[in-house]
Amino acid sequence: MSVYFSTARDKWLYDFECGGKRYAGYCRDPKSGELARNKTQAKRMEAAIRAAVMEELESEKRPGGRLAAYTVAQMLAEFAARKATGKNWVNEQVYVRELLEFFGADTPVAQLTESRVWDYVTWSRKQPLRVYMGAGKKKEQVAAGPKAKAPLFKDGVRTRSDSTINRYLICLGAALRIAHNLRDGDGRPLLSELPKVPRLAEPEHLPRPISDENLAAIIHPPETPAHVADAALLVRLMGFRKAEVFGLRIQQIDFSVRGVWLDAESTKGGRAECVPANDEALELLARLVAQARKWEVDHLFTYQHGEKGERRPVKNPRRAWNTVLKKLGIKHRWHDTKASFVTAVAQVASAATTKALARHKDHRTTERYIEVADPVRRQAVQAIAFGGKATAFGKSPKQKSQTAASTDVREASPAPKEKALEPLGSKASPVLPELVGATGFEPATPRPPV
Repeated sequence: MSVYFSTARDKWLYDFECGGKRYAGYCRDPKSGELARNKTQAKRMEAAIRAAVMEELESEKRPGGRLAAYTVAQMLAEFAARKATGKNWVNEQVYVRELLEFFGADTPVAQLTESRVWDYVTWSRKQPLRVYMGAGKKKEQVAAGPKAKAPLFKDGVRTRSDSTINRYLICLGAALRIAHNLRDGDGRPLLSELPKVPRLAEPEHLPRPISDENLAAIIHPPETPAHVADAALLVRLMGFRKAEVFGLRIQQIDFSVRGVWLDAESTKGGRAECVPANDEALELLARLVAQARKWEVDHLFTYQHGEKGERRPVKNPRRAWNTVLKKLGIKHRWHDTKASFVTAVAQVASAATTKALARHKDHRTTERYIEVADPVRRQAVQAIAFGGKATAFGKSPKQKSQTAASTDVREASPAPKEKALEPLGSKASPVLPELVGATGFEPATPRPPV
C-alpha cells in the first residue's frame, strides 16, 4: 500500500516509486495545501501527486520540455557559496561531502522528504567514529614524515552519537531553507514543501567549575608552564574563552577603561566586546604586558621554541594542561576555568549581570551556570539538615557518644519537652534577604510578615 498513517507524526503519508525513483511525503492537496484527514482523502491526494509526477516525467522527455529539476548538488553549492567565509566552514565541508554522497548529486531536491531524511539518520547512527592517527600532528606534517603512506584515519569501535549527527542535520536544514527561499523564473520556490529536519535529543551536561583550591594546585607548581598558569588565572578572573585568551595582544589591553577589547572576529558571538577587569586581573595584565615588551613580542602568551629560543604564540595548551592535571589526579576541561568565573559571578550578581559578564547570547546558557551556583537552593537544603534525633534505626553517632556522659543528668532532672520544628522561612529558619534575587529568582517560600 502506497498510503499509510504515521501515529508518531499524526499524519497520512504516501510512498511509491515512479520511473525508477522513490517519492515519499505527506498526503497534501497540491492545490490547497491541506493535509489529508482520513484514508479516503489520502488516497485521492496520493493519486493526484502520482499523476503530477508522471506528467513531469513525460514533459522532461519531450524536446524543449521544462528545465531539469533543482538538484542536491546545486543546493549544496549554493550553501557553500554562502558559508565558505564562515568560522565553521572547515567542519561544514565535511558535512557537505557526506550529504552529497548519501543523497546523490543528481537527486532532485523535491525528493528530500522527511522519510528520506530519517533514512539518513538511521544510516548515520551505524557509522563508526574515525580516529585520527597523526598523533597530534597536522596533515601536512604527517605527509612530509616517515608515515606519509600510512592512512591518516581508521574506523573506531564506537559509532556516531546523536550529538555528532545533529551537526550534519543542522547543515542539511540550512541548505534546504536556502533552496526553499530561492525562486525560479516564474517566481515559484525551487523547493515547494520544506521538509522538517529533526534535532535529535542530546545529553544535557552541566558546567563543572574548578574550585579555587584545585585551580591554585594547578597553577602554582613549578612544573606548570608559565603560559598555562597565567592564562588559567586570567580566565578565572575575566571569563575569557580559550581562543580569546591565547590570542590576546598588547594593543587590546586598555588600562584607562580597566578592561580588554575584543574584536568581533575573535569572539564566538561575532561582536566586538570590552571585558572589564578587577584589580587582581589588572595587576596580572600589567605583568604580562611588561613581559611581552621585554621579549619583543606582540602576544601576551608565548612559549620558547627551538634552540635559538624564538618565542611563538600559544595556540592550544591541551597537552600541557592534561599533563599537569594527570600528575595531580584531577579531571577538568580547560573550559571549566570559565565555568569557575561564571558561577562565582552568579553567586553575587543577578541573572542579567551574570549573562552580560559571561557574554552569553542565549539566557538559557546562563541558566545552566546559575543552576550550579544557586544559593537559594543551597540554603533550602541546609534548612532541612538532619538534627541528630533518634530514629527507628537507633541513635545517631553523636547521641551514642554522649549517652554515658548524660545518663546522670537525665536521671537527676526530667527531659525537656521537644520543641516542634518551625516551617521554612520562619525565625528558626530565616531566608537571608540579601540572597533573594541573587540569581534572578525569588525563594520558593518567602519570608512571612513579622
